[in-house]
Amino acid sequence: MAYQAPDPAQFDTMKEGYAYLAPAAAVAITLPAFVFGGPCAKIAKIIYLRQCNPGEIVQGGAMWLQVAQQFDLAREAFQARLDALTPDQWTGQDRDAFNEKAQQILTQLSAISAFALHLGVSMTMIGFTLAILIPILVAVATVLFAMAATVLIVRNFVPAGPIMALAWRTQATVFATTSLAGLKTLEKVVDGVSVALAGFIGANMTVTWVNMAAAGNIINPLNTLGSTVYSLAQGLLNLAFVHLMAPGKKCLFPNGIPAKILLGGVGVQGGYSFSNAIVDSADENAPNKMKEEGIDALTYDFFPSKWDDTARSGDAPHSWRNDGSIPESEEDGAQGTAGRS
Repeated sequence: MAYQAPDPAQFDTMKEGYAYLAPAAAVAITLPAFVFGGPCAKIAKIIYLRQCNPGEIVQGGAMWLQVAQQFDLAREAFQARLDALTPDQWTGQDRDAFNEKAQQILTQLSAISAFALHLGVSMTMIGFTLAILIPILVAVATVLFAMAATVLIVRNFVPAGPIMALAWRTQATVFATTSLAGLKTLEKVVDGVSVALAGFIGANMTVTWVNMAAAGNIINPLNTLGSTVYSLAQGLLNLAFVHLMAPGKKCLFPNGIPAKILLGGVGVQGGYSFSNAIVDSADENAPNKMKEEGIDALTYDFFPSKWDDTARSGDAPHSWRNDGSIPESEEDGAQGTAGRS
């Protein structure tokens, strides 16, 4: 019996909750980054580069686990059909050829199920790893925000405020320095897990492709070349641009007013994402022309996905029917040509 995959809907609450956390950390760290600078600005960069929703990642992993389950169920159903077809009912060379082809199909179904299972587990692990890191970022940013607000209030509205503010600044700097060291360690762990799992996924993809080809399903690389190149180009360009615009010495504008603008941009993006989360919670289907084009300017995503359909045209499923048609539903596909009247 096939394993029972988790229902992606059970992670809806996690997805909705985490939609606010990373943006909230970005908003909170902006004030201390300007007031204290130094380690706070470096923490702001870590928070900026970790803007994501672990709930969405975990939910995506659950969807892949569902895919794995469906292919496993298909393999079991196909195997049951084969077991029901006894040698007494059908023998000869054509039966031998059928058995050989059937075993190839079973191998293909097993390979796809195994890859989907691996991908789902990997995404789930990455999501839960980030789910641990992001609340810590929120906690650190919130404490530093409280310290920065206290320094500003004491310095401007309390007698002998500058002296008291200096003491608060010293405490904040010590806390930020200690927190930065801990966050860098956690960041290395998260990056290590993510890189290792990504490497395993890439290796497994290659192994799966070889197994599929050995089982008779030879995929022409040219059919998926456009989709592969497009996805890599879009992802790498966005990633490179985001890192260039990140606050810090390695950014596109490392000094002066542009650097301060990028630092302030962390809070602006956080507020933008936070407001989007509020809008999505009210109506996730609300129209957004910019996002419909695949662009999200306030998160430095300027590369439209308007060529997505063209690039992925080779990914369209091939028909096994004589007339070349594609079934519109699972039931229609199960009936086959003979089942349609």
